[in-house]
Amino acid sequence: KSRGVVILIKKNIPFTKIKVMKGEEGLAIMLFLEIVTKNASVHWCGGGDPTFFYRLNTKLKQFNDIPIIMGGDFNEVLDLQLDQSIKAKPHTSGTNRAIHTLISDFNLVDIWRVVNPTTRDYTFFTQHNSYLRIDLFLISRSLLGDTFAADIEIRTISDHAPISFTHLGILGLERSRNWCLNESLLQLPEVQTLVKKAISDFYKHNPKRESDTGLLWDTLKAVLRGKLISYATNRKKERLQKTIELEQEIKDKELALKLNFSLDSFHNLQYLKYEFNKLMSQKVEFALFRVRQSYFEAGEKASKLLAYRLRKLTTSNNIPLIKNESNRQMVTNR
Repeated sequence: KSRGVVILIKKNIPFTKIKVMKGEEGLAIMLFLEIVTKNASVHWCGGGDPTFFYRLNTKLKQFNDIPIIMGGDFNEVLDLQLDQSIKAKPHTSGTNRAIHTLISDFNLVDIWRVVNPTTRDYTFFTQHNSYLRIDLFLISRSLLGDTFAADIEIRTISDHAPISFTHLGILGLERSRNWCLNESLLQLPEVQTLVKKAISDFYKHNPKRESDTGLLWDTLKAVLRGKLISYATNRKKERLQKTIELEQEIKDKELALKLNFSLDSFHNLQYLKYEFNKLMSQKVEFALFRVRQSYFEAGEKASKLLAYRLRKLTTSNNIPLIKNESNRQMVTNR
């Protein structure tokens, strides 16, 4: 088995990294950052035994009164009555007590349960055909006023369902991006036909003249750009609509399975997830294509991409530990 957690932040969010702390055994990572002028402590963790949460409690005390956003798989339900599909015995584990101590010490709240106080919904499907809500967002109570949505999304690729919450503090901070042609569209026969027809129609209404060749070319590019943007937008809407419909169907099937488990329904749900995964794979392929294109165009140039690559290369060549003659590990100076 492998362990690892990661914090992903959209590249258009204007934040400043102040401090990063890594937990033991790859179970937790903490990021202290500033978004515009507000400080926050963001954490992602994977649950463990009670000692893990007590160690986490000690680490968090270094952040003083800074607002906390903590998310992850806690491997433990908070409410034995509402957070699992099978009624459990009235027993509180050591891990449960450790999590509640963490919540109490730092004045945290389970944001999904606050927004959905009586709803029964779950994030994990066990091998015993039961459901649990063990994936949580714990946030500082001071952030409650700016939170207006918290949802459990559908389970698709993973055996865990993603959980999300929307906070007003980071809305509207994204920077606009310049339009860039998706070259893969030019491989589609219908797009090739569209471009040829657009060029033909353009020159029918705009005859060539020696004096305005440059103007004609710039105008033609603007026309083609409009046609391609329109086509790409409609294509994206169709794919998005198909994805939404498939997600809703998976959600309905999942809900029905939670209420009444049967093998036929389970297999039907797995097929829908397979279809959904095919759509997601296409998005991943396109993202990889964009990455390869970026490396081809700017990989060797003096840019942020080259600086990032050199920084990673330098880090990979560091030797943090060596063994002395007695076969003992010693930390080296970096």
